[in-house]
Amino acid sequence: MELYEYIEEMFSGLKNPSVKDLAASLKQIPNAAELSQRYIKEPDQYAYGRNAIYRNHELEMILIHIPPNKETAVHDHGQSIGCAMVLEGKLLNSIYRSTGDHAELSNSYFVHKGECLISTKGLIHKISNPSSERMVSLHVYSPPLEDMTVFKEQSGVLENS
Repeated sequence: MELYEYIEEMFSGLKNPSVKDLAASLKQIPNAAELSQRYIKEPDQYAYGRNAIYRNHELEMILIHIPPNKETAVHDHGQSIGCAMVLEGKLLNSIYRSTGDHAELSNSYFVHKGECLISTKGLIHKISNPSSERMVSLHVYSPPLEDMTVFKEQSGVLENS
């Protein structure tokens, strides 16, 4: 079976899923790292590659490829919850705390191959790849992503952009 077929089989029946539901379904995809290879995109408008590979009313799945020593912008996921499973490499997840119009770094931790990162509603973070190997991860968000906030850094302070 193709990755899309596994995704359709395991996710299409989910209604109003919890982060536990999303994580459990992600972990059930057999050979996810191998099956995702044809969907990996190189960076274009961002410092990383991003490919939205599945979407329905309940959820959206995105494959992320972050080359060595690159990162995402600091962002939230709007009203969505999510889960990301690392398929290759490892990522550094940096969590920020909102202080009104600003956000400041609160915590950072690594997520390794086969492990999942949980994104609760309202989480502000960035994903980095500080290693010399690429990082590939499969993300699922529910509901599909809308109204994300991206923060920009000015003089060492993060502000809504």
